[in-house]
Amino acid sequence: MLNQSANSKSLALLREAFTSLLPIVLIMNILVLLSGLTGLLESWGINTASAINGNEINRLYFFLIPLFLNISLSILLAKEKDLDRIGTILISMVCFFRISGFLAIDESGQLFSYHSSILTSIPCTWFAVSLLHYFSKFSQFRFIKYQTDISPRLKKTVNLLIPGLLSVLCFEAVGQLLRMLLALAIIPLLTQAVPKFRQIGEIRELILYKTISLLTWFLGVHGEHSADGLFRLLKGVPSGEISSLRLKTFHDVFMNIGGSGATLVIPLLVLFSKRTTSFKSLARLSLPFSLFNVNEILLFGLPIILNPIFFIPFFVVPFVNMAIALIAVHFGVFAIAPVTIHWMSPPLYSAYISTNGSVWAVITQLLCMAIDGCIYYPFLVFASYQFKTPLHLLKLLGEDAYSFVNEEIERQEERLFATQQMAMLNSMTSAQQLLQQLRGGQFLLYFQPKVDAKTFKLVGLEALLRFQDATGKIRPPTFLPVLYQQGLSKAVDEKVVNLAFEYVLRWRAMGLLVPPISINFDKDFLLDSQAVRNFIARAKEQKICFYIEITEHTYTVELEALKSVTRQLREAGHLISIDDFGAGYSSLTSLLVLEADEIKLDRKLVVCPQDDEERGQILLASSIKLCHDLGFLVVAEGVETIAQLQIVRDCGADFIQGYYFGKPMNPDFVSDLFLKKKKRKKDRRQYNFKDN
Repeated sequence: MLNQSANSKSLALLREAFTSLLPIVLIMNILVLLSGLTGLLESWGINTASAINGNEINRLYFFLIPLFLNISLSILLAKEKDLDRIGTILISMVCFFRISGFLAIDESGQLFSYHSSILTSIPCTWFAVSLLHYFSKFSQFRFIKYQTDISPRLKKTVNLLIPGLLSVLCFEAVGQLLRMLLALAIIPLLTQAVPKFRQIGEIRELILYKTISLLTWFLGVHGEHSADGLFRLLKGVPSGEISSLRLKTFHDVFMNIGGSGATLVIPLLVLFSKRTTSFKSLARLSLPFSLFNVNEILLFGLPIILNPIFFIPFFVVPFVNMAIALIAVHFGVFAIAPVTIHWMSPPLYSAYISTNGSVWAVITQLLCMAIDGCIYYPFLVFASYQFKTPLHLLKLLGEDAYSFVNEEIERQEERLFATQQMAMLNSMTSAQQLLQQLRGGQFLLYFQPKVDAKTFKLVGLEALLRFQDATGKIRPPTFLPVLYQQGLSKAVDEKVVNLAFEYVLRWRAMGLLVPPISINFDKDFLLDSQAVRNFIARAKEQKICFYIEITEHTYTVELEALKSVTRQLREAGHLISIDDFGAGYSSLTSLLVLEADEIKLDRKLVVCPQDDEERGQILLASSIKLCHDLGFLVVAEGVETIAQLQIVRDCGADFIQGYYFGKPMNPDFVSDLFLKKKKRKKDRRQYNFKDN
């Protein structure tokens, strides 16, 4: 069953490869047809200048067909085996050239070539791509394995280097072996059979000629060219003579693929039968060409060549026609005149002129065409039925789905890589611009107060990074996204830590009692065990405890690792605060896993929408109650008005932070604030002492 499926798939690939050749087949045949029509007019006595040499085009076309098929089949096999298509085509083409001699170069640098065939092209291509696919499976043959900063397309292309080299070397070895075999004395054996060959009768000669022609046609090589060339070689016929076949005119009228009407009947059958609808478009396309004996559209498009379904009718029809015509000639119904028939002469007309105007010859050819149709029809029906088989369609859909998904994944990977590269380029540009802005300036911390919701007493300060440029202007933290894109989030956090320790120690030296400082840490810092240990040791040495704020998007990743870190920080005496809760990353189950002391509600929860204040307050109150029920204290951020203050107090918030109680303050302002507070306390103590 697997072998049958594989064979069906191989035939389907070959059919698709031949179908892909139709555009070039049409182009070349149209040129040949135009040339042939002018030649036909000249044979009728109408003088006209033929600007197109149809014979040259025809020879070029049949010379290039093996190469065209090599390219077409390589693309399809590369797609099926998920190989880089352009690289596969080029490697397969080199293998084909080397083993077939299709194109080579001598020591003087001159190009030379030999006629190849589809019979050579198909196995060469299949074997080359199969070798390439086999060698590509080995990871040790890949130059690029895990790098993510290289385009997926470039990675796939470069990884063909070693498999491609090994494939070409295999073909070189096979080519050397074939050349050794050809060097053996085979030609003398053939020449011994030539005398016997020259003595065979005309009918046997015709049968042998047609058999060779049909065999080579079925393998994709122009049959008449092949048979005629072999006959000339074995019979010693000079190339200047018209033909090496004595019954050439009889063959062209009643046995040739085109001139006899044997292929003309195929599109007619398809167009007038309801059981062969699968091929109607192809029939319409090929019919006008078939009228003038241009049959490649049917041969490659249906296809007939290399298609086991049409093997029997393709061989039987010419010999049935031969038998009918020979019987008619034997009984004197008509006689064949020794005239030259142009190869593009339409059926019926060719029978008429080759018999000096015999109507019976035309009727005989019509009879042959009718019988040809009867022979071809059941095979056309069977081919159409196979083409429409649901199982076959299901297989095609499955393969198409895989190809579609695979191609989409490749496109997405390439698009993602391009997007990443563009983002990286933009990021680097932004980083360069930021570097210019930061030149000559310094980082410093601003502090925003956090107050008790009931007493309005100052209970903490949140440290916020700012930058002071060379002119003394303070810049907001718009530079942070750029620094984070450059992977500097941990360096930023370390800078904040250093500044926070510096300010706390400075205030201590001034004798000021500053409430706990909140520091915001990103996951890169928290997941660096050495950085966390250094922070804990330094804080323990200085006897300082901080609020460690973890943004909501941080604790939604690496949850288990963060759980261990927060436990270490809490055991060292620090408090854990979840920042920006409700900003869009909320995961309530994460709160159950992560140990924290307080939750800071994002301003989107605190500031209710004006068009739905009632429901907004319900959501705020429910969120605060949920946090309280889970054992967390709640900080309401972004409070700017008395109305917002009243709402968060009514909803039960424990602490409040926002512009209503103070914007972020520079360190000097904080120092002055606590110095004044210290002075007021001292004055109060002195006043109380005097009163006593």
